Amino acid sequence: MTPAVASRRLSLVAGLLGAAAAPACSRREPPPPPPAAVPAPAEAPGGGAPSPVVSRVERDGLSIAFELRPLPGAGDRPAARTDATAVFTITDAVTGAPARDLGPLAWMSRRAGAPPDEAGCQEKIKSFMAGLIAVHPDVDMNAYLLWTQNQDNTLSVINPQLAFTRSKLRNIVTLAAGSTSLALHPDGDRLYATLQSGRGLAIVDTRRGLVAANVPVGAEPMRVAVAPDGRTVWVGNDGDGTVSVIDARAASVLKTLRAGPGHHEIAFSGGGRTAWITSRDASTVTAVDTGTLEPVAEIEVGEGAAAVAASDSAGAVYVANEARGEVVIIDAERRAVAGRAPVKAGVSAVQFAPGGRFAFALNPAKGEVSILDASVGAVAHTLAGFASPDAITFTKTYAYVRNLGESRVSLVELPSLERPGKPAVIEVQVGQQAPRAAKGAGSAAPFAVVPEGNGAIIASPADKVLYYYVEGMMAPLGTLSNYGREPRAAFIEDRSLKEVQPGVYATTVQLGDEGVHDVELLIRGRRVAACLEATVAPSAVPAEDRSPGLTVEPLFDAGVDLEVSKPATLRFRAKPKASAPPLEAKEMKVMIFRFPVGFRDTVLPRAEADGVFSVTFTPPEPGQYRLLLEAESRKAPRGALPYVDLHVGSPGAAPDAGGGQ
Repeated sequence: MTPAVASRRLSLVAGLLGAAAAPACSRREPPPPPPAAVPAPAEAPGGGAPSPVVSRVERDGLSIAFELRPLPGAGDRPAARTDATAVFTITDAVTGAPARDLGPLAWMSRRAGAPPDEAGCQEKIKSFMAGLIAVHPDVDMNAYLLWTQNQDNTLSVINPQLAFTRSKLRNIVTLAAGSTSLALHPDGDRLYATLQSGRGLAIVDTRRGLVAANVPVGAEPMRVAVAPDGRTVWVGNDGDGTVSVIDARAASVLKTLRAGPGHHEIAFSGGGRTAWITSRDASTVTAVDTGTLEPVAEIEVGEGAAAVAASDSAGAVYVANEARGEVVIIDAERRAVAGRAPVKAGVSAVQFAPGGRFAFALNPAKGEVSILDASVGAVAHTLAGFASPDAITFTKTYAYVRNLGESRVSLVELPSLERPGKPAVIEVQVGQQAPRAAKGAGSAAPFAVVPEGNGAIIASPADKVLYYYVEGMMAPLGTLSNYGREPRAAFIEDRSLKEVQPGVYATTVQLGDEGVHDVELLIRGRRVAACLEATVAPSAVPAEDRSPGLTVEPLFDAGVDLEVSKPATLRFRAKPKASAPPLEAKEMKVMIFRFPVGFRDTVLPRAEADGVFSVTFTPPEPGQYRLLLEAESRKAPRGALPYVDLHVGSPGAAPDAGGGQ
């Protein structure tokens, strides 16, 4: 979000708050019965259910209750530095009826003195809404993060909500190899990436921003898809004609299915009970029971199947046959071909719009988009004038179609599909260069629909930036830097409050320091602002047990410039805790990277005498670098230990380090 956008947003919030009455003081009461859709408090050791303190207020005809609930297995009270479920229960103060579709925003901030008055509460909310880095909450219940798949072996994590800051880059996740396809778990806490060079499937912990596991699968894994229930992950292995089915929690392969040669695409129907697998070089589509992981049907569609999509409302599975120039319509219940809709040869993508009635089939070779009406099983509209349309996503109002050959995005108005005549199409100029100018850009999904559902963040690999577009505008509203990397795909990890049950809004949060916290709530549509409170208990784990199990002391002068292309030996002393066994070099990894973007290398240190270790670093170019040490076996994952800044000057500009750095 640009500063101008943040300013407009702040003005809007000021108007909302200006119209709201003073926040009421909260009172603490026993909690209501926990909603079924939200984790209930864990059972107390004595057998009874604990009663976490609930904060309540009544505002403008609404009864608002807030509580923190421990995650299952976390004990009876939410403790500092742990995850918990934050729950707002909002009802009509008179009737008790659930207050639906409110879209609340909320934060937590540690209380430093007396409870905030009206002005203090409103000022906090204004500051949080503006994204001011100088005034930030301890817990943000509205956050969403933008993830990008880059042309190298990294994923960028960007906070698009921050304003007035130098950098929105939150993290860089380094994979074992370049990635080909991404899929986010429904819970949002894991990301799955298929890797090149035989490196299998990477499982990324999105909360910690690191690779949690690498799972070996078949040869040349390409497409990855998560089953709707989140229990299994499906990987199409294009090199050996198989599909690997992985247990999402255990990160292990449950079964390897034979699927036929060529590229595979995967879709789910029947609420996720059936998986449909295509193989480009085979003549059949395979239907698999996701419960038993056994194939239940093979449907003849002819060679050339390039894409598959399923619609439960239509009871159909659509297969785009690129070679034959048709969309094969399969009856999902009978598992038989119900019809064939002729299009043109070259159709390579198909996807259903929200509601499941209309399916869009993209033909990059012919520059066309065919729109099929599932109610009649035929093409309803054929739109021309595209420049190699190759990727599509949807909001409630528009279909976003990328033109690989031009720097524009075509928006097809969805309501116009049901009206007589040609559907309405809006052309939006996005970027300076066509996506095709970036090598390999055509294999990814460049659209990330924003949580509000009225726009998208669009990855432009050739421009190396991300464009923020809001519907109703004729051009993007702003840009987000990807810090020199080419963003191939983008998606949003939404960590905001969700209505999990009528009138119940919840999200998982990571708690801050122990103590009393103010809970700031804004209900935009009702112009209601309220301040509640919550208490975070001390952590059950002593502070010394939460700290890294070793200390690191640099033995080189970080203030001395290193020189480009000249090897420098960087020594450091790493000491384990007094009662721990001696540290070995194989337990550690050292990452050296150019900040904020560029060179990145991870090496194992060499052991020297008396707990001293060293690495040799040959700087490839001038700039600012960072040295970061990790030792998972000693409770020091990446980021737990402080980094050391390194500065590299041009050749001849630095004094002779003599290898003794």
